[in-house]
Amino acid sequence: MYKAFRTNTYEISKLENSVKSTDIDKLKSLQKDFKQKIRPFILPKDGVIKGETLKDTYFPTSKDGKPYDIFISHSHNNQKEAEILAAWLKKYKGLSCFVDSFVWGSADELLKEIDNKYCKNYRKNTYDYTKRNFTTSHVHAILSMSLLEIINESSYCIFIESSESLNLACLGKKKTFSPWLYEEIEYMKTLVPKEANLKTYCNAVTESKNIKFEYEISELDNFSFLKYDDFLRLRCMTQTI
Repeated sequence: MYKAFRTNTYEISKLENSVKSTDIDKLKSLQKDFKQKIRPFILPKDGVIKGETLKDTYFPTSKDGKPYDIFISHSHNNQKEAEILAAWLKKYKGLSCFVDSFVWGSADELLKEIDNKYCKNYRKNTYDYTKRNFTTSHVHAILSMSLLEIINESSYCIFIESSESLNLACLGKKKTFSPWLYEEIEYMKTLVPKEANLKTYCNAVTESKNIKFEYEISELDNFSFLKYDDFLRLRCMTQTI
């Protein structure tokens, strides 16, 4: 059974008129006062940050103890489309959808909190390079484990294709500059039937003075594509997409 699917912003735009801003607001549970929430974890009395506890608090992978029905993978530039899709699926199909900005705090904000406490040289107003690498590796590992857990536990995953999430400049092959989208697709491709021929590699490319890492994600072609009519045919959360 297929669990990984893809759609695009054009198909989602057809759902927009059926979704109100209040439908989206109902789904949002953004972590407010995150500094107060995480302070006990980044200022531990014994000097040891509990990674698993921090993960469960800052990057929870379930809602009220239940897995999400659908994990939505998207570029941050397609936040609006992800919100519309999640709100529509909840309103008309009763499906709970995970959109990171609805639930999780920002990994960058978390890093800044930790780095300001442990890595900052206040006299020079700079950060220690080695310590910053250390904290970044831990926070990104925590985030990666949360991503893997939520993708594995969700009933289905949907990737939103767009000009922001994909770079199609090289011989028509699907690529992305986002390491997080690359990671999510790598996790999601394990949900595709094993007989599919999956190949992936990555290479670094540079443009002028800026460096970008480019990742091939052609395995997306193995994900079934969901059109507007496919969304309409969904009947309940217990049936196959």
